[in-house]
Amino acid sequence: MDIFELVDADDGAAIRRLLTQEPSAAAARDETGIAPLARALYRGNRGAFAAIRETVSLTDPWDRLLAGESDGIPAPDAWSPDGFTALHLAAYVDNAAAARLLLEAGADPNAVSRASFARVSPLGTCAFAGATEVARVLLEHGADPTIAEDDRFTPRAVAESNGNAELAELLREACG
Repeated sequence: MDIFELVDADDGAAIRRLLTQEPSAAAARDETGIAPLARALYRGNRGAFAAIRETVSLTDPWDRLLAGESDGIPAPDAWSPDGFTALHLAAYVDNAAAARLLLEAGADPNAVSRASFARVSPLGTCAFAGATEVARVLLEHGADPTIAEDDRFTPRAVAESNGNAELAELLREACG
């Protein structure tokens, strides 16, 4: 089995064995350009995510960002293969330190993702992922809380729908 099959199976033990023998497998990319660590995270495969994180040194900037690091991360204007900025992905994993660094380096707090399945701002990603601390950082740096694909899916509406009262209130206050 290749690393992506192991990630999909959430087989942490087999991933550890593979990466011990072949550490470069962590740098592989699937048909969409996504690395094994990102694929594990996106699919909620915690065993696979932990196995990759624990077995190899993360040198890929995207992997470092997704693993919660704030140094050696993508450039503030970089886009992931699946259509998100580094700021979107910092929001996805609630990495407030990285979000702050990206914004201070010039990242656009209102960039709309290019992904075919989600056209959201970083605040929209915060609402989806429940990333209240990143939302605070974004708002401090001028993020527009009204950007939405349509009026039904504003960041505030998504936060409310997901039951995140704290984030919904923060976004309500930001809207004035």
